[in-house]
Amino acid sequence: MAFKPIMMKNVDLILGDEGTGPNFKCQLRSVTLTPNSSPQRLKTLCPQGRYSDVSDPEWDLELGYAHGSTDGADQALAEYLQENHGEKQPFMFRPQVGGNGYQGTVTVLAGPVGGQIDQWMEGSVTLPVEGQPLRVEAI
Repeated sequence: MAFKPIMMKNVDLILGDEGTGPNFKCQLRSVTLTPNSSPQRLKTLCPQGRYSDVSDPEWDLELGYAHGSTDGADQALAEYLQENHGEKQPFMFRPQVGGNGYQGTVTVLAGPVGGQIDQWMEGSVTLPVEGQPLRVEAI
């Protein structure tokens, strides 16, 4: 099978219960799951004495989003982050609606508020993921 690249468009990002939680896709500018690992090296005083290994990654869910208000039952992501700061919430991220994705649990952190004159208000936040995100199949 030939490689097929994935274009980030029409994504899903649900925080909370997958069936009932808000999908913030229309407020997002970027979504990235980022692993952080620490390579460790040991060098001894002989030519063969070189060793390396790497720790298990710790993951972050990085969100770039627009600030704004919503109508009806929808909630603005900036408000959601402030109201749920410190809480553990499940997440579901699909780079394309209905495609393969990732799920896990994040600790919600409040994001910044404000910006520059004559510019859209935008924010970014890095949410720590508990353990390893799990890959989920397309629906």
